Amino acid sequence: MKIVITGASRGIGFAEAKEFKDGELFLVASSLDSFKDEFFQKYHLFGYDFRDSENVIKLAEDIKSKTDKIDLLINNVGIIVLKKFSDMSIEEINSQIDINLKSHILLTKELLPLLMKSKKPHIIFMSSMAAKTGIIGESVYAATKVGISKFAEILRKELQEKVKILVIYSWGVNTFGSEIKTLLNPEDVAKVVRFIVDNDFLVESIEIGHPLQWRDGKAPWSP
Repeated sequence: MKIVITGASRGIGFAEAKEFKDGELFLVASSLDSFKDEFFQKYHLFGYDFRDSENVIKLAEDIKSKTDKIDLLINNVGIIVLKKFSDMSIEEINSQIDINLKSHILLTKELLPLLMKSKKPHIIFMSSMAAKTGIIGESVYAATKVGISKFAEILRKELQEKVKILVIYSWGVNTFGSEIKTLLNPEDVAKVVRFIVDNDFLVESIEIGHPLQWRDGKAPWSP
């Protein structure tokens, strides 16, 4: 299986790379220096900062030079700025939109012809429960996650089941070494992805959370 994973150097992306270590992996991070673990060295590595949309196009061309088919695209990369909207800078707003939403759309556009050559193509979009809840301090982040969810929904209809498209809505995931005990581990998300990809049934979206996950509008990390 040929798999492209963005945001692959840490967190959920790293866990997904380990889960699919038996495949031919095309792993993407903001810079090649991010791939510090020896695990990465036997795979195709790419360093592109998605705050510049041109880098998404360059990445796609780089991948196309190495393969003519992709079986699975995991649009995983994302950033979050935990501030009330009035305190966010224009740069912080633009970075979240460019990385969390725009890069997912553009990379999908560029790699879709390669996916269509697969016998069982999958595209996975990493959304968030922020798209379904109102969490203080996540206004722009939530907006990008709502956007990617709606994009995936309509893309699924346009492709008419030629490509399986999954949207993952996760509650808090411990990607920063937090001491909070009610967070998912990145490996939990990766196991769910593997299970769905390995089976023939259709899952369009799924919510994942810790059994003791908080449920109100103020997260433990809200400003």
